[in-house]
Amino acid sequence: MATTKTKKEIAAKDLETDTTTVEQLTYYRILAPLEVKSLLSHLNSDEKKSIALDFKKSKNEDLEPLCHTLIEGVDKQQKHFTEAAEKKESMPYKVDFVNMQKEAFNLFEKMIHVHGIPDDGIRLPVKGAKSDQLNEVVYMNSESTLVTYQIIETEKGFKVVIEDSLTLNFDRRKKYGLFHLQKVKSLGSYMKCLQLINYYIQRNKFPFQSLQLSGGTLNLKGHLEEIEEEIESYKELIDICTQIGISEDYIFDDKEDLPSLFNAIINIFKNKQYSLLNISQEKLKKTEIINIGLSNYVKLALVYADGCFLNLYSEEALKIMDRPSSITDVASNQGQDTVKSVMLPHNRENYDQKVSIFASRKIEEMVKDINFDFDIVKLSFADEHHDIQADLTITSSLGYIDFYDKTLDENYLELALDLNQRYLTKYPQDDIAKVNVYLIKLKQDHELSEDEQNDLYNIQARAEMNNEQTICFACEVLLKNKTKAKRIFATLPGEEKEEIMEFPIYRFYQNLE
Repeated sequence: MATTKTKKEIAAKDLETDTTTVEQLTYYRILAPLEVKSLLSHLNSDEKKSIALDFKKSKNEDLEPLCHTLIEGVDKQQKHFTEAAEKKESMPYKVDFVNMQKEAFNLFEKMIHVHGIPDDGIRLPVKGAKSDQLNEVVYMNSESTLVTYQIIETEKGFKVVIEDSLTLNFDRRKKYGLFHLQKVKSLGSYMKCLQLINYYIQRNKFPFQSLQLSGGTLNLKGHLEEIEEEIESYKELIDICTQIGISEDYIFDDKEDLPSLFNAIINIFKNKQYSLLNISQEKLKKTEIINIGLSNYVKLALVYADGCFLNLYSEEALKIMDRPSSITDVASNQGQDTVKSVMLPHNRENYDQKVSIFASRKIEEMVKDINFDFDIVKLSFADEHHDIQADLTITSSLGYIDFYDKTLDENYLELALDLNQRYLTKYPQDDIAKVNVYLIKLKQDHELSEDEQNDLYNIQARAEMNNEQTICFACEVLLKNKTKAKRIFATLPGEEKEEIMEFPIYRFYQNLE
Protein backbone atom coordinates (compact mmCIF):
# COMPACT_ATOMS: atom_id res chain seq x y z
CA MET A 1 0.00 0.00 0.00
CA ALA A 2 2.91 2.35 0.58
CA THR A 3 3.56 2.58 -3.14
CA THR A 4 -0.07 3.30 -4.08
CA LYS A 5 -0.53 6.98 -4.90
CA THR A 6 -3.91 8.40 -3.98
CA LYS A 7 -5.18 11.67 -2.57
CA LYS A 8 -7.12 9.68 -0.01
CA GLU A 9 -5.38 7.79 2.76
CA ILE A 10 -6.17 4.41 4.21
CA ALA A 11 -6.01 4.39 8.01
CA ALA A 12 -5.63 1.38 10.30
CA LYS A 13 -7.56 0.59 13.46
CA ASP A 14 -7.61 -2.05 16.18
CA LEU A 15 -3.81 -2.09 16.65
CA GLU A 16 -3.44 -3.49 20.15
CA THR A 17 -0.90 -2.54 22.78
CA ASP A 18 0.00 -5.51 24.93
CA THR A 19 1.37 -4.25 28.25
CA THR A 20 1.98 -7.71 29.67
CA THR A 21 4.83 -8.64 27.38
CA VAL A 22 7.94 -7.02 26.02
CA GLU A 23 8.06 -9.09 22.86
CA GLN A 24 7.33 -7.46 19.52
CA LEU A 25 3.89 -8.26 18.12
CA THR A 26 3.14 -8.58 14.42
CA TYR A 27 -0.11 -7.59 12.71
CA TYR A 28 -0.98 -8.15 9.10
CA ARG A 29 -3.54 -7.48 6.37
CA ILE A 30 -3.17 -9.10 2.94
CA LEU A 31 -3.76 -6.37 0.36
CA ALA A 32 -3.57 -7.98 -3.06
CA PRO A 33 -4.69 -5.87 -6.07
CA LEU A 34 -8.34 -6.98 -6.01
CA GLU A 35 -8.80 -5.92 -2.40
CA VAL A 36 -6.92 -2.65 -2.94
CA LYS A 37 -9.16 -1.95 -5.93
CA SER A 38 -12.25 -2.70 -3.82
CA LEU A 39 -11.08 -0.38 -1.01
CA LEU A 40 -10.37 2.50 -3.39
CA SER A 41 -13.70 1.99 -5.10
CA HIS A 42 -15.41 2.11 -1.70
CA LEU A 43 -13.63 5.37 -0.91
CA ASN A 44 -14.68 6.94 -4.20
CA SER A 45 -18.30 5.80 -4.00
CA ASP A 46 -18.76 7.08 -0.43
CA GLU A 47 -16.69 10.24 -1.03
CA LYS A 48 -14.68 9.56 2.11
CA LYS A 49 -11.14 10.72 2.83
CA SER A 50 -10.16 7.63 4.82
CA ILE A 51 -11.27 4.11 5.55
CA ALA A 52 -10.72 1.90 8.61
CA LEU A 53 -9.08 -1.51 8.24
CA ASP A 54 -8.91 -4.44 10.63
CA PHE A 55 -5.48 -6.02 11.07
CA LYS A 56 -4.95 -9.55 12.37
CA LYS A 57 -2.35 -10.57 14.92
CA SER A 58 -0.04 -13.24 13.55
CA LYS A 59 2.33 -15.75 14.99
CA ASN A 60 5.97 -15.72 13.98
CA GLU A 61 5.57 -19.02 12.14
CA ASP A 62 2.78 -17.46 10.03
CA LEU A 63 4.97 -14.84 8.38
CA GLU A 64 6.44 -16.98 5.60
CA PRO A 65 3.07 -18.56 4.55
CA LEU A 66 1.50 -15.09 4.57
CA CYS A 67 4.19 -13.76 2.27
CA HIS A 68 3.65 -16.67 -0.11
CA THR A 69 -0.10 -16.04 -0.04
CA LEU A 70 0.44 -12.37 -0.95
CA ILE A 71 2.88 -13.19 -3.74
CA GLU A 72 0.49 -15.80 -5.15
CA GLY A 73 -2.43 -13.36 -5.04
CA VAL A 74 -0.46 -10.58 -6.75
CA ASP A 75 0.72 -13.00 -9.41
CA LYS A 76 -2.86 -14.11 -10.17
CA GLN A 77 -4.18 -10.54 -10.20
CA GLN A 78 -1.87 -8.83 -12.65
CA LYS A 79 -3.23 -5.63 -14.15
CA HIS A 80 -3.67 -6.90 -17.71
CA PHE A 81 -5.62 -9.93 -16.42
CA THR A 82 -7.92 -7.69 -14.38
CA GLU A 83 -8.54 -5.40 -17.36
CA ALA A 84 -9.31 -8.42 -19.57
CA ALA A 85 -11.86 -9.68 -17.03
CA GLU A 86 -13.71 -6.34 -17.13
CA LYS A 87 -14.25 -6.73 -20.89
CA LYS A 88 -15.77 -10.20 -20.60
CA GLU A 89 -19.59 -10.17 -20.55
CA SER A 90 -19.99 -13.68 -19.16
CA MET A 91 -17.83 -16.67 -18.21
CA PRO A 92 -17.71 -19.45 -15.62
CA TYR A 93 -16.20 -18.53 -12.26
CA LYS A 94 -13.93 -20.13 -9.68
CA VAL A 95 -13.58 -19.06 -6.05
CA ASP A 96 -10.33 -18.91 -4.07
CA PHE A 97 -10.28 -18.50 -0.30
CA VAL A 98 -7.49 -16.26 0.98
CA ASN A 99 -5.15 -17.71 3.61
CA MET A 100 -7.17 -20.84 4.28
CA GLN A 101 -5.50 -22.51 7.27
CA LYS A 102 -7.04 -25.73 8.51
CA GLU A 103 -7.05 -24.91 12.22
CA ALA A 104 -7.79 -21.20 12.35
CA PHE A 105 -9.84 -20.70 9.19
CA ASN A 106 -13.06 -18.73 9.77
CA LEU A 107 -15.26 -18.74 6.70
CA PHE A 108 -17.02 -15.52 7.72
CA GLU A 109 -13.94 -13.39 8.30
CA LYS A 110 -11.98 -14.35 5.22
CA MET A 111 -11.91 -12.72 1.81
CA ILE A 112 -12.55 -14.70 -1.35
CA HIS A 113 -11.13 -13.91 -4.74
CA VAL A 114 -13.43 -14.59 -7.68
CA HIS A 115 -11.69 -15.56 -10.92
CA GLY A 116 -13.29 -15.91 -14.34
CA ILE A 117 -12.30 -18.91 -16.45
CA PRO A 118 -12.94 -18.08 -20.16
CA ASP A 119 -12.59 -20.61 -22.98
CA ASP A 120 -8.81 -20.25 -23.17
CA GLY A 121 -8.49 -21.42 -19.54
CA ILE A 122 -6.60 -18.34 -18.28
CA ARG A 123 -7.77 -17.26 -14.82
CA LEU A 124 -8.98 -13.67 -14.93
CA PRO A 125 -9.37 -11.92 -11.53
CA VAL A 126 -12.84 -10.40 -11.24
CA LYS A 127 -13.37 -9.21 -7.67
CA GLY A 128 -12.70 -9.73 -4.00
CA ALA A 129 -15.65 -10.27 -1.69
CA LYS A 130 -16.85 -11.74 1.58
CA SER A 131 -17.95 -15.34 1.32
CA ASP A 132 -21.67 -14.91 2.04
CA GLN A 133 -23.25 -16.07 -1.22
CA LEU A 134 -21.54 -18.10 -3.91
CA ASN A 135 -22.24 -19.72 -7.26
CA GLU A 136 -20.25 -22.79 -8.17
CA VAL A 137 -20.29 -25.29 -11.02
CA VAL A 138 -20.22 -28.78 -9.50
CA TYR A 139 -19.91 -32.15 -11.20
CA MET A 140 -22.32 -34.96 -10.39
CA ASN A 141 -22.83 -38.09 -12.48
CA SER A 142 -20.45 -36.72 -15.13
CA GLU A 143 -22.63 -33.64 -15.61
CA SER A 144 -21.90 -30.04 -14.65
CA THR A 145 -24.50 -28.12 -12.65
CA LEU A 146 -24.47 -24.51 -11.46
CA VAL A 147 -25.40 -24.41 -7.75
CA THR A 148 -26.08 -21.29 -5.68
CA TYR A 149 -25.56 -21.38 -1.93
CA GLN A 150 -25.45 -18.91 0.91
CA ILE A 151 -23.40 -19.19 4.09
CA ILE A 152 -24.90 -17.70 7.24
CA GLU A 153 -23.22 -17.54 10.64
CA THR A 154 -25.31 -18.73 13.57
CA GLU A 155 -24.84 -18.59 17.34
CA LYS A 156 -23.54 -22.16 17.53
CA GLY A 157 -21.89 -22.45 14.15
CA PHE A 158 -23.11 -21.75 10.67
CA LYS A 159 -25.65 -22.90 8.13
CA VAL A 160 -25.45 -23.35 4.40
CA VAL A 161 -28.61 -22.65 2.38
CA ILE A 162 -28.38 -24.36 -1.01
CA GLU A 163 -30.65 -23.22 -3.85
CA ASP A 164 -32.91 -21.61 -1.24
CA SER A 165 -34.27 -25.12 -0.58
CA LEU A 166 -31.76 -27.30 1.26
CA THR A 167 -30.43 -26.07 4.61
CA LEU A 168 -27.41 -27.65 6.30
CA ASN A 169 -27.10 -26.60 9.96
CA PHE A 170 -23.69 -27.19 11.54
CA ASP A 171 -22.74 -27.02 15.19
CA ARG A 172 -19.08 -25.97 15.24
CA ARG A 173 -18.39 -27.38 18.72
CA LYS A 174 -20.18 -30.70 18.36
CA LYS A 175 -19.09 -31.10 14.75
CA TYR A 176 -22.62 -32.21 13.99
CA GLY A 177 -24.93 -31.27 11.13
CA LEU A 178 -28.57 -31.67 10.13
CA PHE A 179 -30.32 -31.60 6.78
CA HIS A 180 -33.56 -29.72 6.25
CA LEU A 181 -35.12 -30.01 2.80
CA GLN A 182 -37.93 -27.50 2.33
CA LYS A 183 -40.97 -27.86 0.05
CA VAL A 184 -40.42 -27.38 -3.66
CA LYS A 185 -39.85 -23.78 -4.70
CA SER A 186 -38.77 -24.53 -8.25
CA LEU A 187 -38.34 -27.93 -9.87
CA GLY A 188 -34.79 -27.20 -11.02
CA SER A 189 -33.55 -26.12 -7.59
CA TYR A 190 -35.28 -29.02 -5.87
CA MET A 191 -33.73 -31.51 -8.28
CA LYS A 192 -30.26 -30.07 -7.64
CA CYS A 193 -30.79 -30.50 -3.91
CA LEU A 194 -31.92 -34.11 -4.31
CA GLN A 195 -28.85 -34.86 -6.42
CA LEU A 196 -26.55 -33.21 -3.87
CA ILE A 197 -28.05 -35.28 -1.05
CA ASN A 198 -27.67 -38.44 -3.12
CA TYR A 199 -24.05 -37.50 -3.85
CA TYR A 200 -23.38 -37.12 -0.13
CA ILE A 201 -25.06 -40.44 0.71
CA GLN A 202 -22.78 -42.22 -1.76
CA ARG A 203 -19.50 -40.39 -1.01
CA ASN A 204 -19.89 -38.87 2.47
CA LYS A 205 -19.03 -35.44 1.07
CA PHE A 206 -20.43 -32.75 -1.19
CA PRO A 207 -19.03 -31.97 -4.66
CA PHE A 208 -18.17 -28.34 -3.82
CA GLN A 209 -14.57 -27.22 -4.30
CA SER A 210 -14.86 -23.93 -2.42
CA LEU A 211 -16.86 -25.32 0.51
CA GLN A 212 -15.40 -28.40 2.14
CA LEU A 213 -17.96 -30.00 4.47
CA SER A 214 -16.29 -33.08 5.88
CA GLY A 215 -15.25 -34.56 9.18
CA GLY A 216 -18.70 -34.27 10.78
CA THR A 217 -21.89 -36.29 10.76
CA LEU A 218 -24.94 -35.38 8.74
CA ASN A 219 -28.14 -37.00 9.92
CA LEU A 220 -30.13 -38.53 7.03
CA LYS A 221 -33.64 -39.54 8.01
CA GLY A 222 -36.96 -40.54 6.51
CA HIS A 223 -37.59 -40.27 2.78
CA LEU A 224 -34.03 -39.15 2.07
CA GLU A 225 -33.00 -42.82 2.17
CA GLU A 226 -35.17 -43.35 -0.92
CA ILE A 227 -33.57 -40.42 -2.69
CA GLU A 228 -32.83 -42.15 -5.99
CA GLU A 229 -36.47 -43.15 -6.45
CA GLU A 230 -37.53 -39.58 -5.73
CA ILE A 231 -34.98 -38.24 -8.22
CA GLU A 232 -36.45 -40.43 -10.96
CA SER A 233 -39.99 -39.29 -10.19
CA TYR A 234 -38.97 -35.64 -10.36
CA LYS A 235 -37.10 -36.23 -13.62
CA GLU A 236 -40.34 -37.53 -15.10
CA LEU A 237 -42.28 -34.57 -13.71
CA ILE A 238 -39.75 -32.11 -15.13
CA ASP A 239 -39.96 -33.75 -18.59
CA ILE A 240 -43.75 -33.42 -18.61
CA CYS A 241 -43.63 -29.84 -17.33
CA THR A 242 -41.13 -28.95 -20.05
CA GLN A 243 -43.55 -30.31 -22.67
CA ILE A 244 -46.36 -28.04 -21.46
CA GLY A 245 -44.12 -25.04 -20.77
CA ILE A 246 -43.59 -25.01 -17.01
CA SER A 247 -39.95 -24.00 -16.66
CA GLU A 248 -37.58 -25.65 -14.19
CA ASP A 249 -36.92 -22.13 -12.88
CA TYR A 250 -40.59 -21.27 -12.30
CA ILE A 251 -41.10 -20.46 -8.60
CA PHE A 252 -44.37 -21.88 -7.29
CA ASP A 253 -46.58 -19.78 -5.05
CA ASP A 254 -46.10 -20.46 -1.32
CA LYS A 255 -49.83 -21.23 -1.02
CA GLU A 256 -49.80 -23.77 -3.84
CA ASP A 257 -50.99 -27.30 -3.02
CA LEU A 258 -48.02 -28.91 -4.73
CA PRO A 259 -48.94 -32.61 -4.27
CA SER A 260 -52.36 -31.97 -5.86
CA LEU A 261 -50.82 -29.90 -8.65
CA PHE A 262 -48.13 -32.46 -9.47
CA ASN A 263 -50.65 -35.33 -9.42
CA ALA A 264 -52.90 -33.38 -11.80
CA ILE A 265 -49.99 -32.78 -14.19
CA ILE A 266 -49.11 -36.49 -14.23
CA ASN A 267 -52.72 -37.66 -14.58
CA ILE A 268 -53.65 -35.21 -17.34
CA PHE A 269 -50.53 -34.93 -19.44
CA LYS A 270 -48.94 -38.35 -18.93
CA ASN A 271 -51.95 -40.59 -18.34
CA LYS A 272 -54.14 -38.48 -20.69
CA GLN A 273 -57.07 -38.26 -18.29
CA TYR A 274 -58.48 -35.30 -20.21
CA SER A 275 -61.85 -35.64 -18.53
CA LEU A 276 -60.28 -33.84 -15.57
CA LEU A 277 -60.21 -30.69 -17.70
CA ASN A 278 -63.98 -30.62 -18.24
CA ILE A 279 -63.54 -30.15 -21.99
CA SER A 280 -65.94 -31.98 -24.29
CA GLN A 281 -64.41 -34.65 -26.47
CA GLU A 282 -65.79 -32.93 -29.58
CA LYS A 283 -63.43 -30.05 -29.01
CA LEU A 284 -60.43 -32.39 -28.87
CA LYS A 285 -60.95 -33.78 -32.38
CA LYS A 286 -59.06 -30.95 -34.07
CA THR A 287 -56.28 -28.51 -33.40
CA GLU A 288 -57.23 -26.20 -30.56
CA ILE A 289 -55.70 -23.39 -28.53
CA ILE A 290 -56.77 -24.12 -24.98
CA ASN A 291 -56.36 -22.06 -21.82
CA ILE A 292 -56.12 -24.32 -18.78
CA GLY A 293 -56.18 -23.42 -15.10
CA LEU A 294 -54.49 -26.24 -13.17
CA SER A 295 -54.86 -24.30 -9.91
CA ASN A 296 -55.50 -20.80 -8.66
CA TYR A 297 -51.86 -19.97 -9.43
CA VAL A 298 -50.95 -22.07 -12.47
CA LYS A 299 -52.56 -21.10 -15.76
CA LEU A 300 -51.28 -22.35 -19.11
CA ALA A 301 -51.94 -21.71 -22.78
CA LEU A 302 -51.59 -24.97 -24.70
CA VAL A 303 -52.14 -26.40 -28.17
CA TYR A 304 -54.02 -29.66 -28.55
CA ALA A 305 -52.81 -31.40 -31.69
CA ASP A 306 -52.22 -34.98 -32.80
CA GLY A 307 -53.72 -36.35 -29.60
CA CYS A 308 -51.60 -34.49 -27.06
CA PHE A 309 -51.04 -31.11 -25.45
CA LEU A 310 -48.04 -28.91 -26.26
CA ASN A 311 -46.78 -25.60 -24.95
CA LEU A 312 -48.41 -22.82 -27.01
CA TYR A 313 -45.30 -20.67 -26.53
CA SER A 314 -42.97 -22.97 -28.45
CA GLU A 315 -41.55 -23.23 -31.96
CA GLU A 316 -43.24 -26.61 -32.34
CA ALA A 317 -46.62 -24.98 -31.71
CA LEU A 318 -45.90 -22.29 -34.31
CA LYS A 319 -45.20 -24.96 -36.92
CA ILE A 320 -48.37 -26.86 -36.02
CA MET A 321 -50.46 -23.70 -36.30
CA ASP A 322 -49.01 -22.99 -39.74
CA ARG A 323 -50.80 -26.08 -41.06
CA PRO A 324 -53.89 -25.40 -43.19
CA SER A 325 -56.57 -26.45 -40.71
CA SER A 326 -59.52 -25.23 -38.69
CA ILE A 327 -58.28 -23.48 -35.57
CA THR A 328 -60.39 -22.15 -32.74
CA ASP A 329 -59.55 -20.66 -29.39
CA VAL A 330 -61.03 -22.43 -26.37
CA ALA A 331 -60.92 -21.42 -22.71
CA SER A 332 -61.16 -23.96 -19.92
CA ASN A 333 -60.76 -23.34 -16.23
CA GLN A 334 -61.53 -26.47 -14.23
CA GLY A 335 -65.27 -26.04 -13.67
CA GLN A 336 -65.91 -23.89 -16.74
CA ASP A 337 -66.40 -24.78 -20.37
CA THR A 338 -66.55 -21.54 -22.30
CA VAL A 339 -65.69 -20.93 -25.94
CA LYS A 340 -64.39 -17.43 -26.67
CA SER A 341 -64.84 -15.79 -30.05
CA VAL A 342 -61.51 -14.60 -31.43
CA MET A 343 -60.17 -12.97 -34.55
CA LEU A 344 -58.68 -16.13 -36.03
CA PRO A 345 -59.70 -17.51 -39.44
CA HIS A 346 -61.92 -20.61 -39.22
CA ASN A 347 -60.83 -22.07 -42.55
CA ARG A 348 -57.21 -21.42 -43.27
CA GLU A 349 -57.26 -23.43 -46.48
CA ASN A 350 -59.50 -20.68 -47.88
CA TYR A 351 -57.48 -17.88 -46.35
CA ASP A 352 -54.60 -16.44 -48.31
CA GLN A 353 -52.73 -14.86 -45.36
CA LYS A 354 -50.83 -16.38 -42.47
CA VAL A 355 -51.45 -14.59 -39.20
CA SER A 356 -49.52 -14.88 -35.95
CA ILE A 357 -51.37 -17.12 -33.52
CA PHE A 358 -50.89 -14.34 -30.95
CA ALA A 359 -52.11 -11.49 -33.17
CA SER A 360 -55.62 -11.51 -31.70
CA ARG A 361 -54.63 -12.37 -28.13
CA LYS A 362 -54.27 -9.54 -25.61
CA ILE A 363 -50.79 -9.25 -24.21
CA GLU A 364 -52.19 -8.40 -20.75
CA GLU A 365 -53.81 -11.85 -20.69
CA MET A 366 -50.89 -13.71 -22.25
CA VAL A 367 -48.39 -12.61 -19.59
CA LYS A 368 -50.61 -14.25 -16.96
CA ASP A 369 -49.77 -17.65 -18.50
CA ILE A 370 -46.88 -19.14 -16.56
CA ASN A 371 -45.54 -20.60 -19.80
CA PHE A 372 -45.53 -17.18 -21.51
CA ASP A 373 -42.42 -16.57 -23.64
CA PHE A 374 -41.97 -13.17 -25.27
CA ASP A 375 -39.35 -14.50 -27.71
CA ILE A 376 -41.91 -16.95 -29.14
CA VAL A 377 -44.51 -14.20 -29.46
CA LYS A 378 -41.96 -12.10 -31.33
CA LEU A 379 -41.01 -15.05 -33.54
CA SER A 380 -44.67 -15.65 -34.40
CA PHE A 381 -44.67 -12.30 -36.26
CA ALA A 382 -41.70 -13.27 -38.44
CA ASP A 383 -42.42 -13.64 -42.15
CA GLU A 384 -42.35 -17.42 -41.79
CA HIS A 385 -45.47 -17.36 -39.60
CA HIS A 386 -47.12 -13.99 -40.29
CA ASP A 387 -47.95 -11.98 -43.42
CA ILE A 388 -47.01 -8.47 -42.41
CA GLN A 389 -49.68 -6.89 -44.64
CA ALA A 390 -52.45 -8.49 -42.54
CA ASP A 391 -54.80 -5.98 -40.90
CA LEU A 392 -54.06 -7.44 -37.46
CA THR A 393 -50.46 -6.23 -37.73
CA ILE A 394 -51.30 -2.65 -36.79
CA THR A 395 -53.92 -3.67 -34.23
CA SER A 396 -51.39 -5.91 -32.49
CA SER A 397 -48.71 -3.23 -32.51
CA LEU A 398 -51.02 -0.83 -30.67
CA GLY A 399 -51.49 -3.43 -27.95
CA TYR A 400 -47.72 -3.72 -27.48
CA ILE A 401 -47.28 0.07 -27.33
CA ASP A 402 -50.03 0.18 -24.73
CA PHE A 403 -48.39 -2.60 -22.71
CA TYR A 404 -45.07 -0.75 -22.82
CA ASP A 405 -46.82 2.26 -21.24
CA LYS A 406 -47.87 0.03 -18.35
CA THR A 407 -44.63 -1.89 -17.87
CA LEU A 408 -41.88 0.28 -19.45
CA ASP A 409 -40.44 -2.92 -20.90
CA GLU A 410 -38.55 -1.82 -24.03
CA ASN A 411 -39.03 -5.23 -25.68
CA TYR A 412 -42.69 -4.51 -26.40
CA LEU A 413 -41.95 -1.09 -27.84
CA GLU A 414 -39.27 -2.53 -30.12
CA LEU A 415 -41.66 -5.24 -31.34
CA ALA A 416 -44.32 -2.61 -32.10
CA LEU A 417 -41.75 -0.52 -34.01
CA ASP A 418 -40.67 -3.55 -36.04
CA LEU A 419 -44.27 -4.40 -36.97
CA ASN A 420 -45.09 -0.88 -38.14
CA GLN A 421 -41.84 -0.45 -40.07
CA ARG A 422 -42.29 -3.78 -41.84
CA TYR A 423 -45.91 -2.88 -42.59
CA LEU A 424 -44.69 0.35 -44.21
CA THR A 425 -42.43 -1.62 -46.55
CA LYS A 426 -45.65 -3.11 -48.00
CA TYR A 427 -47.77 0.04 -47.70
CA PRO A 428 -45.35 3.03 -47.68
CA GLN A 429 -48.18 5.58 -47.81
CA ASP A 430 -50.07 4.28 -44.77
CA ASP A 431 -50.43 7.31 -42.48
CA ILE A 432 -51.52 5.36 -39.40
CA ALA A 433 -48.38 3.20 -39.47
CA LYS A 434 -46.27 6.37 -39.88
CA VAL A 435 -47.97 7.98 -36.89
CA ASN A 436 -47.24 4.86 -34.83
CA VAL A 437 -43.57 4.90 -35.83
CA TYR A 438 -43.16 8.56 -34.87
CA LEU A 439 -44.96 7.95 -31.57
CA ILE A 440 -42.63 5.07 -30.74
CA LYS A 441 -39.54 7.15 -31.58
CA LEU A 442 -40.70 9.89 -29.22
CA LYS A 443 -41.28 7.30 -26.50
CA GLN A 444 -37.70 6.16 -27.11
CA ASP A 445 -36.57 9.75 -26.40
CA HIS A 446 -35.64 10.48 -30.03
CA GLU A 447 -36.27 13.98 -31.33
CA LEU A 448 -38.06 14.08 -34.67
CA SER A 449 -35.92 15.43 -37.51
CA GLU A 450 -37.00 18.33 -39.72
CA ASP A 451 -37.92 15.89 -42.50
CA GLU A 452 -40.02 13.82 -40.10
CA GLN A 453 -41.82 16.92 -38.86
CA ASN A 454 -42.53 17.98 -42.44
CA ASP A 455 -43.90 14.49 -43.08
CA LEU A 456 -46.30 14.96 -40.16
CA TYR A 457 -47.49 18.29 -41.63
CA ASN A 458 -48.13 16.50 -44.93
CA ILE A 459 -50.05 13.72 -43.13
CA GLN A 460 -52.10 16.36 -41.34
CA ALA A 461 -52.91 18.17 -44.61
CA ARG A 462 -54.18 14.95 -46.18
CA ALA A 463 -56.23 14.17 -43.06
CA GLU A 464 -57.84 17.63 -43.15
CA MET A 465 -58.82 17.11 -46.80
CA ASN A 466 -60.40 13.75 -45.89
CA ASN A 467 -61.94 15.15 -42.69
CA GLU A 468 -60.00 12.63 -40.55
CA GLN A 469 -59.85 14.65 -37.36
CA THR A 470 -58.42 11.86 -35.22
CA ILE A 471 -55.31 11.79 -37.42
CA CYS A 472 -55.11 15.60 -37.24
CA PHE A 473 -55.23 15.28 -33.45
CA ALA A 474 -52.43 12.66 -33.50
CA CYS A 475 -50.22 14.87 -35.69
CA GLU A 476 -50.57 17.85 -33.35
CA VAL A 477 -49.71 15.60 -30.41
CA LEU A 478 -46.58 14.26 -32.14
CA LEU A 479 -45.55 17.84 -33.01
CA LYS A 480 -46.08 18.58 -29.28
CA ASN A 481 -48.67 21.27 -29.96
CA LYS A 482 -50.83 20.43 -26.96
CA THR A 483 -53.08 23.51 -27.23
CA LYS A 484 -53.97 22.80 -30.88
CA ALA A 485 -54.44 19.10 -30.09
CA LYS A 486 -56.81 20.02 -27.27
CA ARG A 487 -58.92 22.20 -29.58
CA ILE A 488 -59.21 19.41 -32.15
CA PHE A 489 -60.12 16.87 -29.48
CA ALA A 490 -62.90 19.14 -28.22
CA THR A 491 -64.54 19.09 -31.68
CA LEU A 492 -64.65 15.30 -31.93
CA PRO A 493 -67.99 13.48 -31.56
CA GLY A 494 -68.46 11.58 -28.30
CA GLU A 495 -67.87 8.12 -29.82
CA GLU A 496 -64.63 9.24 -31.48
CA LYS A 497 -63.43 10.77 -28.21
CA GLU A 498 -64.06 7.50 -26.38
CA GLU A 499 -62.32 5.53 -29.10
CA ILE A 500 -59.18 7.69 -29.26
CA MET A 501 -58.91 7.71 -25.46
CA GLU A 502 -58.17 3.97 -25.66
CA PHE A 503 -55.11 4.51 -27.89
CA PRO A 504 -51.50 5.13 -26.79
CA ILE A 505 -51.48 8.51 -28.58
CA TYR A 506 -54.00 9.86 -26.06
CA ARG A 507 -51.82 8.93 -23.07
CA PHE A 508 -48.88 10.62 -24.77
CA TYR A 509 -51.08 13.69 -25.24
CA GLN A 510 -51.99 13.71 -21.54
CA ASN A 511 -48.32 13.72 -20.57
CA LEU A 512 -47.40 16.67 -22.80
CA GLU A 513 -46.40 19.79 -20.91
